[in-house]
Amino acid sequence: MRSGRAAVATVPLLLVLAVVAPLGALARGAVAPGQADNEVTRLLEKLVVLAPHHHGGLTVFALELRGTEDESDYASLDEGFRGGFVRVSDTGVVRQVTMANESARQWVFAMAGEVILGGKQNRMLREDVLLPPRSGPVTVPTYCVEQHRWAGHDRSKFRGGRGLGNYALRAKALAGAPQARVWEQVDAEQRRFRVDSATKDYAAVMDSPAVARELGAYRQAFSRIWRPRSVGFVVAQGGRIVGADAFCNTRLFWKLRAKLIDSYAFDCLRRYGRYRPSLRQEDARKFLAGVYTARFRRLGSPGAGQKLSFRGSGVEGAALVRQNATLHLHASPGYRILPRPPRPPMPIVPHPEPRR
Repeated sequence: MRSGRAAVATVPLLLVLAVVAPLGALARGAVAPGQADNEVTRLLEKLVVLAPHHHGGLTVFALELRGTEDESDYASLDEGFRGGFVRVSDTGVVRQVTMANESARQWVFAMAGEVILGGKQNRMLREDVLLPPRSGPVTVPTYCVEQHRWAGHDRSKFRGGRGLGNYALRAKALAGAPQARVWEQVDAEQRRFRVDSATKDYAAVMDSPAVARELGAYRQAFSRIWRPRSVGFVVAQGGRIVGADAFCNTRLFWKLRAKLIDSYAFDCLRRYGRYRPSLRQEDARKFLAGVYTARFRRLGSPGAGQKLSFRGSGVEGAALVRQNATLHLHASPGYRILPRPPRPPMPIVPHPEPRR
């Protein structure tokens, strides 16, 4: 793994400041008066972008939190499954499942893109979900990631999956793409890694030994960059920033960190063998600073809290917020799904005149 630390002594002063000053303190001068003051921009005020680290075409800029946001110890979806206090059931409808938190005290956070196995077919969550204690059944929107199976009864149970959908798959979900486009992406990944699944199951790709081994190398390469106050990262694939994720505290980030690295690294597998990294700290900072001038929209959430979506010049995303704090922020350069090109019209073949 290559690191940008060795160049710190020679970088411009602004980049050195980025290591010790929160993002907001350096971005305010570029933000017009009257910028949005909300949970997302207040979190950005506390984030520090660290130097880039590189491995196999993936570049990661760790984010540190200066101050506090929300110190609650939220359980992850995997912890809820292991502890037996989260129940996820099929509804008999492809686009939704029901989730229930049966714990008397524990809050549960489930992240958009997490894959759950079982039910009548495997699914991927479309949105972040926060389940309060004794939540009762909560309807959660999903995508199917196993096209050729529809078995079991309508209330069949789910269990935790191995990880998140890869970023190319999650981007389609975040864009609200039709279900058919998600199936197309799953099929493309199976062809790329030569994985044969009778049910067209995305989990078969993630569970293949070769993919699991290569993703493990990425996790190991970045394992040394995290610090006690790390809460997320900005990430680039092949020299292009594709996203950023930040959480309310270190505990929640550490529970989901490996899944996120796998999701972004998956798209780099076998594609960037000779890539030479060129991104700088300033590039990551500029990307996040774009959120300050975005337009925000407050929406409902499947569970507790609210969804705060935003769209601006070169950046869009959403955050799950609760009680004046951001639990999870995801930003991207854009998720737009291009429509399929129209089919060419069928040629008009003149019928021969009947013989007389």
